[in-house]
Amino acid sequence: MSSTATRGDLTGTIHTAEVETIAAGGAGVARLDGRAVFIPRTVPGDRVSFRILADKGRFLRGEFEEIARAGADRRDPPCPDWAECGGCPLQQMTPGGQTEAKSRIFLDALSRIGKIETLVQPQLLEDTAPEFAYRIRARFQIKGDAIGFFAPGTRDLIPVNSCLLTEEPVSAAFDDIRQLLQEEPAARGIESVEITSLDEDPDMGAGLLIYPIGTRDRGKGTLSGKTRQAWRSFSRSSGRPLAVAGERTPEEAPRWTARYELDAPAGRPLSLRVSPESFLQANRSVNRLLVQAVTTGAALPEDGRAVDLYCGAGNFSIPLAMIAGRVVGVESSPFAIRDAEANAREAGLDNLRFIQGESGRIEADEILDALGDGTPDLLLLDPPRRGALETVPLILRLMPGQIIYVSCNPATFARDARDLTEGGYRMETALIAPMFPNTAHVESVTWWKRENAPAPG
Repeated sequence: MSSTATRGDLTGTIHTAEVETIAAGGAGVARLDGRAVFIPRTVPGDRVSFRILADKGRFLRGEFEEIARAGADRRDPPCPDWAECGGCPLQQMTPGGQTEAKSRIFLDALSRIGKIETLVQPQLLEDTAPEFAYRIRARFQIKGDAIGFFAPGTRDLIPVNSCLLTEEPVSAAFDDIRQLLQEEPAARGIESVEITSLDEDPDMGAGLLIYPIGTRDRGKGTLSGKTRQAWRSFSRSSGRPLAVAGERTPEEAPRWTARYELDAPAGRPLSLRVSPESFLQANRSVNRLLVQAVTTGAALPEDGRAVDLYCGAGNFSIPLAMIAGRVVGVESSPFAIRDAEANAREAGLDNLRFIQGESGRIEADEILDALGDGTPDLLLLDPPRRGALETVPLILRLMPGQIIYVSCNPATFARDARDLTEGGYRMETALIAPMFPNTAHVESVTWWKRENAPAPG
């Protein structure tokens, strides 16, 4: 019940209500006088008192004050910086509760944004994936001698002493960098540092990519001579290789590469390398399972043809080339293209071709020419968070028999799913992958079939 019954501006007033569900972004959702109230740090089943921070008319934003009754999935967050940092808005929930919440977010986005009332219930890809110490790569913000993360939606730095999500080599490098910033003022002349585990073997350590001040706002920042020397000295003394964002051309060899293993089809070992400037899936164990699920469910005919949009360094296209007759990968980053080509050579594959360009601007004829005769049997896409709005017309022109869509954003996925449905495709299977435990990110993979498409083979 509400302590104030008026429907005027409720900003600043305190109320009590039960949290019903979790919204995209991680806030709990309660109801007050018929309106949704978004309350961070709450769990479905919690009965909480909260203060209204903003009255937006159609909905309200609240601030958690006190728990009157805890929900069944509430737990004590193990991270001491949890409340201030905001990077793990679901850490107060059990792993099972997080999975249920993310499945609901996925289905709600399909219904509300995609206008799709699907009968497909998403399944969990893996229920034993680690919920901590899983991130291969993490980017930390720096201001003065402080290092940490920006508070959600701001550039207010929240200093942290550690991050429970990162692999051990990343955590060890973070500890040393925090000490460096306290002891060496010249090292503070950067805006952020990205730390990446170099290998499956933790003894291989981590690689560093530093971002000069101004990179975020101007695209290419500046690095003073003293700051460069401070980080070079740290790199030498710590044994961690160093790269500077914006200083390498695609034709130059990378300063370092991160290596990760995949379970390739037919039991063939596959090791991929990724340079500092290329995209890398954050969770190596779940990515391995995700690639395995994609190749197992590809249902390609003998000598089948596949297209991989947003292919990166070949995370999916290279394993697909082991079971397909011909694969074409499309990627906008020239650094990732070089990585993909090198990975294909190392794997001994000659049935791939990589095209550099924006997936939404590539002509269908260019892909078809590279693919050979006929339309693709399979099209896979793994776009960034903004989704593939500009790419859907290309997909519909290519008319693949089946589509596999890997998504990290339910909202943009649902928007694209609506267009795919209107274009004659039907979603048949959906998985939720625990790629980002404790965060609000929802990773999904869905399989689509074109209506009246011929059977494989």
